[in-house]
Amino acid sequence: MISLRPFRAWRPVADKAAQVGSRSYVSYSPEDLLQRLTGNPYTFLHVLRPDDEMTVRLPRVERFRLVRQAFFDFCQRGIMFRDDQPCIYFYEQSIHGNVSRGIICGVSVADYRAGRIKVHEQTLTARENLFAEYLDATGINAEPVLLATPEGAAWEALLDPLLNTKATYDFRTNDQVRHRLWPVADELIRQRLQKAFAMIPALYIADGHHRLSSSARLAESKGKADVDPTAWCLAYIVPRQHLYIFNFDRAVSDLGNMDEAAFLRALQTVGELRKVEAPWAAHGVIGVRTASGWHTLHLPASSDRPVTEQLDAARLSELILGPVLGILDLRTDGRVNFVPGTMGTAELDRQVETGEAAVAFHLHPVSFAELRAVADAGGTMPPKSTYIEPKLRSGMIVYALEDV
Repeated sequence: MISLRPFRAWRPVADKAAQVGSRSYVSYSPEDLLQRLTGNPYTFLHVLRPDDEMTVRLPRVERFRLVRQAFFDFCQRGIMFRDDQPCIYFYEQSIHGNVSRGIICGVSVADYRAGRIKVHEQTLTARENLFAEYLDATGINAEPVLLATPEGAAWEALLDPLLNTKATYDFRTNDQVRHRLWPVADELIRQRLQKAFAMIPALYIADGHHRLSSSARLAESKGKADVDPTAWCLAYIVPRQHLYIFNFDRAVSDLGNMDEAAFLRALQTVGELRKVEAPWAAHGVIGVRTASGWHTLHLPASSDRPVTEQLDAARLSELILGPVLGILDLRTDGRVNFVPGTMGTAELDRQVETGEAAVAFHLHPVSFAELRAVADAGGTMPPKSTYIEPKLRSGMIVYALEDV
């Protein structure tokens, strides 16, 4: 049984929504970040990163309090306002023919602790503590966790009639993503959604493991439960078919002590290596780009192994990155660069041709069935196994951890 929490969101006034919503500030280059901060007085980046030369050296908790002050400044200036009634927010994002529709609401940290919101990634205690401290100091959650319902849930049809009505927000951002949002205050629709989710045995985290675990850690440290706002986490829930999972490729800066010929001979001891004209990958087949061009490496069968060990990313680390290239920890080894599959294999070509990488590995995307199997088995995927869309904007819907 999954619980949903309607809430009174802080959100941008309609004519500023396109300017307020931002990606996470860590996704911008320093130059792009500076350009957006100086060129757009309404971007939520002014809230997320109110640093300057005078404040960057302040203790962390002080900088977090500056985030809180910057948010309230946005509200006082009329850039953000709070809904009068609790709502569940119907949100659609579309680009290049891919459409994601779902609901933004609160999910219970109790459901997370009980295993009804399932994970496929380990979290780091230090990051949990950092984000919990951030939530406590700022009092706001501005970036939803992305969750997916499994096949057969069939709850989204309850919201289809809203598609024939005018959206409260309807705009396109610079990256050509179209955003539409409908606040749903109708009590009957909300009750039907809550009843439908009460029949769903589990949700699956697609993105935001640390955000959800940090919310749970904060609630427990404060002794908050039940209806207290701190016992809930901001989430965007989509049906499985509206979740788009791409590969995360790996580019490695050097071949250690080997030249290309020796490296290719080492790969031949792992599996069948074939020279190919065009890059491709499939389950059990890894694309390998070296200075001489593209190859495919056909891995030995692994169907008798646990599901977590069958993933191509795990087998790449087990058979090649570790024993051949000496890369033992993907989270800390600076020789590895992760390339989102949305960039295409042309980016792998570029990195090898310019010498940024000595070899690049092209992986087939993980399927939702694999993600679900790993989560159901209580396993974890290797770091950067999936690049998932939709990518949500910070500041479009803000959940307050206090009723003020």
